[in-house]
Amino acid sequence: MFLNPGGSARPLPALALTTDVAVVTALSNDVGFEVVFARQLAAFGRPGDIALALSTSGNSDNLIAALREAARRGMTVVGLAGYTGGQMAETPGLHHLFTVPSSSVHRVQEAQTTIYHALWELTQLELAGEAF
Repeated sequence: MFLNPGGSARPLPALALTTDVAVVTALSNDVGFEVVFARQLAAFGRPGDIALALSTSGNSDNLIAALREAARRGMTVVGLAGYTGGQMAETPGLHHLFTVPSSSVHRVQEAQTTIYHALWELTQLELAGEAF
């Protein structure tokens, strides 16, 4: 959505760290699945970038490692989690955490989709210089 927002909205540079199957497979097999996202952030993340992690439980080790790497790199670190936020809520360097207080995976994922769209909308308004 950030890369190709449609209409007159401004496209933004963005990477989904899950979409390059070759990279995910190589890192998972050769280094370890627990660092599959952290290693990509080490390669691409720069101060001022934003790292956004989504986890239903907030306890995914690979996301926790990625959030720590993002914080080390001076990135703005944002998490979306369900339940009580899990380990994500305790991760040092996390700037913002949106927690969906539900134990239903379906409700958590639905709410996360809504939060993601709201964040996109607020980002576009901010970039356009509009008040929200």
